[in-house]
Amino acid sequence: MDLVANNVVVLTSWVLMASWLGLGLFLSCYSFVMACSAAMFICVFFVQHNFQGSYTSGTSGWSYFKGAIEGSSNLVLPAILNWFTADIAFHSVHHLCERIPNYRLRDCHRFHSHLLQNCTYLTLKDIPHCFDLILWDSKALELVSIDQALSTASA
Repeated sequence: MDLVANNVVVLTSWVLMASWLGLGLFLSCYSFVMACSAAMFICVFFVQHNFQGSYTSGTSGWSYFKGAIEGSSNLVLPAILNWFTADIAFHSVHHLCERIPNYRLRDCHRFHSHLLQNCTYLTLKDIPHCFDLILWDSKALELVSIDQALSTASA
């Protein structure tokens, strides 16, 4: 029933906004907001998996636990950003058990913090550096930047 009620409220608000602003302006604004939101969430997802020292492995020898703890980062975000991202900043816990609802991730992280000491924590200033790591070095088994790959190839 909650899902049906939510859908009714959303659809009703769309109709009201479209009738108030006009369909074209409403769809333009809505599309712009959704595109910006999607871009931000793609960035958050990307940096939570692509960071210096991230656990990476080929299929042989891959470890579920190491992938969850060392292959995903936790973001240290201001409270308002944690709210907007539904606490996905506690990403290691999410990968250990994806069935934990977002409103329980923070509590689970705090309760099991003694087990999560090897997790990587990134701040907002660390995020730009994560976008350099886009290539997989199969010999070193790590993510590298294009510059690192070119210097390794030339050496």
